[in-house]
Amino acid sequence: MHNKRSISFIIYGIDAAVLIALDQLVKFWAIANLQGQPERPLIQGFLHLTYLENTGAAFGLLAGFSGASLLFTIVKLVILALAITYFIKLPMEPKFIMLRIPLLLVVSGGIGNLIDRIRLGHVVDMFVFRFIDFPVFNVADIYVTVGVIMFGIMALFVVKDAPLFGTTSKDKA
Repeated sequence: MHNKRSISFIIYGIDAAVLIALDQLVKFWAIANLQGQPERPLIQGFLHLTYLENTGAAFGLLAGFSGASLLFTIVKLVILALAITYFIKLPMEPKFIMLRIPLLLVVSGGIGNLIDRIRLGHVVDMFVFRFIDFPVFNVADIYVTVGVIMFGIMALFVVKDAPLFGTTSKDKA
């Protein structure tokens, strides 16, 4: 069982590395091709590409706030530590894959944006919806948003007896 768990974590580590690499590659592309350029339609009137240096939290919240970068870095590190700890503590039963996948997305997105914040002092955003008023976002933001939504749905409706902070429904009986 221990060997199976180790192999599983190696596979998830590789998955996370691929997701983070994809995020970083898109950001490098955006810096090289979008910075200082006018907005480009990807799907005219729906999804456009632009370049934005986000110094705030998710979707630009608190941008321009003095000390925001350090605060967001610390908060992100705490959230990542909690998510990784929860990921590791989940049982290896197949039904808990439904919780591991969204956690993998959240952690990968968090690390992708953390890399930017540490390396650049801001997060590179490039996608903008033009059919609604929505903040500019990036690939890592997509991972985090989809991961949080998936985790919530799975935790509430699919895997109701998932351990949370060390307890399961069996422990309560």
